[in-house]
Amino acid sequence: MNFLQYITDNYWNLNSTIITLVTIGLITVITIVGYGLERRITSKTPVYIRLIFHTLEGIVLTMSMIILQQTFHLLNNDSIHNGWLYANAQLTILLYAMYLIRNKITLLINLLMPFFYHQSSNLQRLDNSKLPYFIISYIFLVAIVVYIYKDTDSLKDSIKKYLAVQVIYGLAWWILLWVDHSFPFYQVPNMLLVFIIYMAIVRYCERKMQLTLNGYDNLRVEVNYDELTGVRNRFSLDRNTKDIYETYSHEKNVPLTMAMFDIDHFKNFNDKFGHATGDNVLRHVANIMERELFLKKTQGQIFRYGGEEFIIIFRGKTADECIPIVADLRNTLFNSPLFLNGQQLNVNVSFGVFTLKESDKNFSDLFNRVDSYLYKSKNAGRNKMTVENETLNFDDFKNSI
Repeated sequence: MNFLQYITDNYWNLNSTIITLVTIGLITVITIVGYGLERRITSKTPVYIRLIFHTLEGIVLTMSMIILQQTFHLLNNDSIHNGWLYANAQLTILLYAMYLIRNKITLLINLLMPFFYHQSSNLQRLDNSKLPYFIISYIFLVAIVVYIYKDTDSLKDSIKKYLAVQVIYGLAWWILLWVDHSFPFYQVPNMLLVFIIYMAIVRYCERKMQLTLNGYDNLRVEVNYDELTGVRNRFSLDRNTKDIYETYSHEKNVPLTMAMFDIDHFKNFNDKFGHATGDNVLRHVANIMERELFLKKTQGQIFRYGGEEFIIIFRGKTADECIPIVADLRNTLFNSPLFLNGQQLNVNVSFGVFTLKESDKNFSDLFNRVDSYLYKSKNAGRNKMTVENETLNFDDFKNSI
């Protein structure tokens, strides 16, 4: 058999193509699940939520290995022909999961796999004269897997480290397989080369997927967040209003309150100082409001509705419960003037506040009512809040919460 025929039979055939495509498909699924779950985990995520997410990732990894195994047996009619191809595909998925999903369950799967893969768990290994090679290779495998677990970030930034880790990982695994299956040792470098090629293909695909996912995230931010102020925009509000209404209109014991405010005499900032100053005022107000809503755990979510108008949705709070919150927001803003180009700019706001009622047929009824209350505050001289049709002065509330 000439070299070209050897390459065709072992590398460029239908089975190898199918295994490669299935592997890339499984890598794609692992990537989507991994990115989707890991992005939801923060330093404040409860331990039990982390455990659930990590368990799901471990299940996805395990199912991927099983799917790959069944695909291989189906293609080869349960024979072990081209088993090296299947083994490299599984090693690729195992190592890739270590890079992407850095949790203890993935680490455990990698460490235990040499004792659970097909025909590896029998005791014949103990009688094998090659057992010392197995032990040494397994020690190297443990070391490299733990290193990946602890230092993934540095590997992503260094091509040399990334390649060296693959070589050690692949070589350790193929010596383990050589001990169990007794194929000619000179084939190990060939197997290792194919593994490196597999990982190169996967790294290329993973980077493309990452760019796509990052592009999706950027698009989501652009669509749902106001470019000027950084808070959620009107599109985000409109997208969620139906769900918000459907949820809280049926929750009789859980109130929903909307507060709408705008910046008093905002046109004067633009006319007197220019539109750039007006933009800074908008950012200043939005940032203070969003910060205070978060720091004081008010369960309020702010949206820029348009121009100088903003909306705050308070879940689980009545209008009366929102009075001290709104007063505190205004007082914090009033006591935090904007200093710009040597000028001190004092900013005031007017509010309308209203709680969803059983008589409200849709979200528009709530919006129209709170909008009318906002204009009642403005008509009363501005720098006031109108709550359930009663206009109140902010100066009557000091250090409310």
